[in-house]
Amino acid sequence: MQFNKLNIFEVVLLVVGVAAAILGFQLINQVYKTDNYELSWLMIIAIFSWLTLLVMFILLSLMVDVSKKELNELKVMISLLSENFQKGQRMSGKTKVLRISGEKKK
Repeated sequence: MQFNKLNIFEVVLLVVGVAAAILGFQLINQVYKTDNYELSWLMIIAIFSWLTLLVMFILLSLMVDVSKKELNELKVMISLLSENFQKGQRMSGKTKVLRISGEKKK
């Protein structure tokens, strides 16, 4: 398995995602304690929003990973196509010679 180097965007995404997870949990926990351990609609909305934010960070990191893999696959495909195109040009020159020598004279 090939491992790619982390770029700055991925490091920032990791730091912000972990910070949002820890800070969000701590803030929701503090509000829950100050409300005498009662669950209100605002608390449910805050928890849902926090979980949605975490899911968005996870999806963003997956999208970055998939786009890097697709970019690498495209580079490989382009190199293979250019090699095949160069071979095809060499072969087409040979087939032209064969066609010219194989043509019937009128």
